[in-house]
Amino acid sequence: SMKVAAIIIKDNKILLMRRIKEGQEYYVFPGGGIEGNESAEEAIIREIKEELSLDAKIDKLFSQIENRGQQELYFLIKEFSGIPELSGPEKERMNENNQYYPIWLDLNKALDLLNLHPKEAREKIKIYLNKSRQ
Repeated sequence: SMKVAAIIIKDNKILLMRRIKEGQEYYVFPGGGIEGNESAEEAIIREIKEELSLDAKIDKLFSQIENRGQQELYFLIKEFSGIPELSGPEKERMNENNQYYPIWLDLNKALDLLNLHPKEAREKIKIYLNKSRQ
């Protein structure tokens, strides 16, 4: 099954999900699975609305990555409305051993985090940013 994830960038910051699970802290890109017969585009818009309470507009399909044997589509998002706050299934799943915090991080710092997963997405964004700055 295919998964979708969002690269949400604004003012040189990136919106990530900070996770604390079984005592481990790490960061992931917001996103989730495709439901029923929706398109990948519909899925990422819905996931962002459900997880972060944001109304997002897709800039473009950024990349397709294989993560632990599963295909993931990454969408670049630069336009959205609302203030990120946790909602949906993630909020319901929150407990001491499984925590979710939406967080804006400085883009350059975020891309150097070894605990931002998956690594391949992190590396591809780095390359993209370096190219677009030239």
